[in-house]
Amino acid sequence: MGLREQVNGVRVGVRYAVAAHSGPVGGDWYLSTAMPGGDVMLAVGDVMGHGRTAAATMVRLRAAMTHLALAGDEPGAILAALNRMLCRRSATTLATAVCGRFRPADHSLTWSRAGHLPILWATAAGVTALDQPYGMALGVDPAARYATADVVVGPGDLLLMYTDGVVERRDRAIDQGVQGLADDVRTAMRAAAPGDRLRTALDCARRDNPEDDACLLAAEPV
Repeated sequence: MGLREQVNGVRVGVRYAVAAHSGPVGGDWYLSTAMPGGDVMLAVGDVMGHGRTAAATMVRLRAAMTHLALAGDEPGAILAALNRMLCRRSATTLATAVCGRFRPADHSLTWSRAGHLPILWATAAGVTALDQPYGMALGVDPAARYATADVVVGPGDLLLMYTDGVVERRDRAIDQGVQGLADDVRTAMRAAAPGDRLRTALDCARRDNPEDDACLLAAEPV
């Protein structure tokens, strides 16, 4: 499944695929929501496990994140609220997520993470992983806090958020998979015309594990 849209001056593209054995609904989710005042909330999350329970949890987390983003909450506060919500459930369910608030007015991104893989930042100089502010997975500790970090993202740069199904493979470390995704995006950035970088990056990024759900979100400020 693919999606292309423009949200408050940010081009967003998504590639989403469910695991080969899990049916039409998976536990991964993404968000690209216009916030009050012209900002954009970008997020990707992953509920551990498969089946109806994971899918139902995904729907609740995504809906809650949308509500909090529309209320204007910052990324760290959003993840803390989702964590408390998940910890209140009687069944033990864990999830990871990363979310960022992009401000088109000054091209700044403020982001937080909950046990999730690093955001990739693609520029003319290359592709690097952004710093990972501290934050444990959702559903572990109701008192957990989620730190934030900031970066300025220029026009034409790409931000990539993704779940482990994009980069994880049984025969190698997940860090190698992240580096493989970075290499794919670097190659795409070099080959693509300036206005076609987002589409080319999504098309060129390999999916390493068809047995797991996979979600890749790319965002390009314009």
